[in-house]
Amino acid sequence: MLITLILDASRLWHWHLTLIDQLAAYPGARVAVAFAPERRPHRQALALALQLEQAISHRAAAHPFDPINPGDLRAWTGPAGDAGDVTIDLAACAVASAQPQRSLVPLFDGLPGESAFWSALLDGTAPHLAVFDSARGITAIGQPGIESPHALRKSAAAVATRLITGLVRAIKTPAHASERANQPAMEPRSPSLAAPAAHLLARKVANKAQRLIDRTLATAPQWAVAWRTLPSNHDLLSAGELDPASFRHLSDDGARYYADPFLFAHGPQTHLFVEELPYATNRGIISVSTLQADGSFSTPQPVLETPFHLSYPHVFARDGAIWMLPEQTASGGLTLYRAIRYPDRWEPVAQLIGEPLHDATLFEHGGLLWIAANTEGPACARWGSSWDALSLYSSKTLLGPWTPHPGNPLLIDAEQTRSAGEVFGVGAKRYRPVQDCSSGYGVALGIAEITALDRETFAQSIVSRLSFKPRSGIAGPHTLNRLQSGANLIETIDLFAPSKTIRAIR
Repeated sequence: MLITLILDASRLWHWHLTLIDQLAAYPGARVAVAFAPERRPHRQALALALQLEQAISHRAAAHPFDPINPGDLRAWTGPAGDAGDVTIDLAACAVASAQPQRSLVPLFDGLPGESAFWSALLDGTAPHLAVFDSARGITAIGQPGIESPHALRKSAAAVATRLITGLVRAIKTPAHASERANQPAMEPRSPSLAAPAAHLLARKVANKAQRLIDRTLATAPQWAVAWRTLPSNHDLLSAGELDPASFRHLSDDGARYYADPFLFAHGPQTHLFVEELPYATNRGIISVSTLQADGSFSTPQPVLETPFHLSYPHVFARDGAIWMLPEQTASGGLTLYRAIRYPDRWEPVAQLIGEPLHDATLFEHGGLLWIAANTEGPACARWGSSWDALSLYSSKTLLGPWTPHPGNPLLIDAEQTRSAGEVFGVGAKRYRPVQDCSSGYGVALGIAEITALDRETFAQSIVSRLSFKPRSGIAGPHTLNRLQSGANLIETIDLFAPSKTIRAIR
């Protein structure tokens, strides 16, 4: 199969090389590059903004949105008139509509062309991604997450990562259509460059200045852990606005914050495991707190520290032992730990999965063990957000081997993919707490029912959403875990708010 990639010679990026490599890796595929007959260079303001960000970043490694020259694509430049079996038109130049072969065109908020891509990013949002397939119609990819809306190149790289995934997936999906689908209008909308280069740079400087002011006035938002006691018959699927006054705050000394709370009961004691991040090192460790007789939790004490940042201390019992599956993406893999003296001594047992995973959560379903986690993209293109792409892995035993789901990433959506706590059951149904990052990291939380899951399929549906009252000044919850304790239910969350707001929580 010959795949022809149509590019605008005035808009060539390093990520195009990655896309070519990914397409060429498909069995039996060959890739050729053809240039659109018309060049549509970027407006000067956008080009200057990208150049300024490149200069400010001082990056030594190649960036997905570093420009390349037509000569860098010489090895793939196809002979004139060789249209191939499938055309991927990244230039939105209307060439594909005149050809008999199958054509794929990326859509950004429903519009073709790179101008629509940049228009969304310049507004500080990620465009909804889809692919127009002349044989199958329009197929959604999803909405990527962008972690730094003010950083144009970083945001663009995150979106490009998910676009690569969607295009490769479209190539792998056979076309079974009796007639060609209607071609969308191929005139890309020019972006409104209301944020010229000077304004982008000024906004970057203003953001840094505001952070300094926030720290000085103790109004900078930070993470914190809170908990409350609920009746044992509390509706686990309840939705709505949370009242901060119903929670108690796990106090800190101002030199660190706590986040990602997980509860675990062992014998007569109930423990609260958290990520602790000391500001002095800016590297997360895992600490544990003990539930006291008066219903409060003790000051957390460190129990696990590695050379890598640790977070999300998912603790569980299985096979006669107590285990922890913390996030440590900087290590490049997912390592399982076993308690050799619970709760304060842990040893690494095995690397279960050899790729960086975010907020990995283990659960059992259909006679198999599953790990749900977020991934940033394939090894050659890990530029994506950690918020927006759900992948699943399965195994018959805890130590593996663990097999990636063939559909990974199964879902691209910043609103409902990243794990936010332990999977729990209500009757025969299974539910995933998920982070809602659609308008920022950890701003709210959803509960998703797993409606289908096996080694070939996956589906989920959001059934409820939890957030703090809009005028409370608090974002979150970001993690949700619960534990039955006698006649009551302990519920732990974490939240994001200015320190003075957190201190107001009792």
